[in-house]
Amino acid sequence: MRFNRSSAAIAAAVVVSAVVWLSAQTSFQFFVSAVDADGKPVTDLRPEDVLMSENGVQQQIVKVEPLAVPMKLTIAVDNGLDSSEALAHYRSGLTGLVEALPPDVEITLITTAPQPRTVVKPTTDRRQILRGVNGFAPEQARPRFSDALVEYSERLQFEAKDRKAAPYLPVLLMVSTAAIETRSYQPKDIEKAVAFLAARHAKVNSIVVSTRPGDTATAAGLDLTLQSIVAIPTAKATNGRYEGLAVSNRLATLLPEWGRDLAALHARQIKQFRVTVERSRGGELQSPRIEIARPGLSGTVTVDGYLP
Repeated sequence: MRFNRSSAAIAAAVVVSAVVWLSAQTSFQFFVSAVDADGKPVTDLRPEDVLMSENGVQQQIVKVEPLAVPMKLTIAVDNGLDSSEALAHYRSGLTGLVEALPPDVEITLITTAPQPRTVVKPTTDRRQILRGVNGFAPEQARPRFSDALVEYSERLQFEAKDRKAAPYLPVLLMVSTAAIETRSYQPKDIEKAVAFLAARHAKVNSIVVSTRPGDTATAAGLDLTLQSIVAIPTAKATNGRYEGLAVSNRLATLLPEWGRDLAALHARQIKQFRVTVERSRGGELQSPRIEIARPGLSGTVTVDGYLP
């Protein structure tokens, strides 16, 4: 939730809802992503730039320290039976997306037919990623969109067991045709996977492309395909995006657009600040208010460093 001096009280409600476990302590923390008038992330936020009060009583900001929560991107591409005609547009669009991202963003590339499999392991090497984008081939098998989603969630669940791992924002980008998919998992497995992704603050963005660009009825029914029935509520649950495309050539421009948006999100994720407050009293927070005191700045406050 964005905040500035005029809307800080609203933003503070985010803090209240998520720091109940800290309510008996006099010291607690929240996270700030601040931008200037041009929308550029601020890199030099100071304790005097942040104000926090309870019941109108100013509290002491004891520390403001940089905190980076970088984005890591996984791209899942449908290379199944009906992907041949879209292949050139896949490559063009994904190349533009990769080139739009900062060089420090880690990317993983997987294909979903005949089963989800890794084409490029997690890397920041752009040459390796682009070779992967231009190297996979269509398979004579149905895509496994839902399987890829579930297995991505399972991978994050496994990672979550490592309490020492550095925090990061997981983003899954799925590009699929509307071809009938094959599934290894039941609906309850998919629901469980999506629930974990939402709790993990992962963002799932999906594009489903018609396999019959000249058929208006097929294009109009994209949202009713198996992939879309999963992708639409998943995007909503994870604050991601969904797009149904009647023609695959739109991928050449849409994917670079999404790449630029992801680049902007990553820039803000890695330029955040953890704010430590020493309260004058313990107990539950009472009418907290958070403001940025430096003129010309606005921003977002979160309880964990994961931006909406």
